[in-house]
Amino acid sequence: MAYDLDKYRVKREKVLGVRKRGAGPMVAAGLVAVLLVAVIGGVLIPRAVAYLGSRNLDDAIYKITPAGSRRWRPEVMAALEGLAGVRRVVLDHGSVRLVVTFDRRRLDTARITKTLARFGVAADLLNRVGHRERMMILEKEAEFEAL
Repeated sequence: MAYDLDKYRVKREKVLGVRKRGAGPMVAAGLVAVLLVAVIGGVLIPRAVAYLGSRNLDDAIYKITPAGSRRWRPEVMAALEGLAGVRRVVLDHGSVRLVVTFDRRRLDTARITKTLARFGVAADLLNRVGHRERMMILEKEAEFEAL
């Protein structure tokens, strides 16, 4: 009859002093590594996705000239929203300034100005700034106003 290793394993471990001590240091190191990757991924991945979604966006800020009407007409705003590449059209600062967020790969401010002229709106382009830069400026302004 051959010697059966599994049959006498427990007895051998008792004699030799082999003890099971739970999870080893490699398991703990693995758990720490998984936790670090999860936390870093949870912080960095949403930021990267937000950056990729807004990297080609610009904001064009228009103001109605004093010679023109005093308010932005809804049909003008609807026409601007209908242009290919426009993401958002919002009124800013007392309904005097119009902010058009657009994709600079598909649209330019010249086409927006032509659309405004087609509706007979006398407006000046005040500024063209990157969308992310404008959002950071608005956040800083909100912090100053909160103080």
